[in-house]
Amino acid sequence: MNAKIRNILRNVCEKPLSREVFFYTMFGIFTTIIGIASYVVFIYLGFGIVVANTISHFFAIVFAYITNKIWVFETPSFSVRIVIAEFTKFLSSRIAIYIIDTLLLMALVYVLFYGPLISRIFTSIIVVILNYIASKKIVFGKNRTGNMPIASLGKKDGY
Repeated sequence: MNAKIRNILRNVCEKPLSREVFFYTMFGIFTTIIGIASYVVFIYLGFGIVVANTISHFFAIVFAYITNKIWVFETPSFSVRIVIAEFTKFLSSRIAIYIIDTLLLMALVYVLFYGPLISRIFTSIIVVILNYIASKKIVFGKNRTGNMPIASLGKKDGY
């Protein structure tokens, strides 16, 4: 990576909110790609939209929990008690948002007659916003260490 890009990333990521939003956006894009790609695969394989949506949400939830815990909201503890508590809240919020997503997706496809892919892309935008709010306020809010500079990422004593 060239020095200019590294300096820009370091400057953005040293500001707590900028860093959090940057990483949430980056991993949110990856999560959305995983969700949409797996959704397309399952639709192509002949699954209905609800089943395809459910399976794709599962893949996206596991990926999002790991990335949000480690890089976005920086909750350093991996004790079984904390991980179970966090993942339970994370999964509960994702299930609630999944229900909203599925109902909206069904309305777009079956009531308003939009295509399944464009409908999924639209609902993904709503899902990203709702997931950020839930993760920040409900799931990871109390277990955070604060934001560390990007230079410390991957270092043994980074937390």
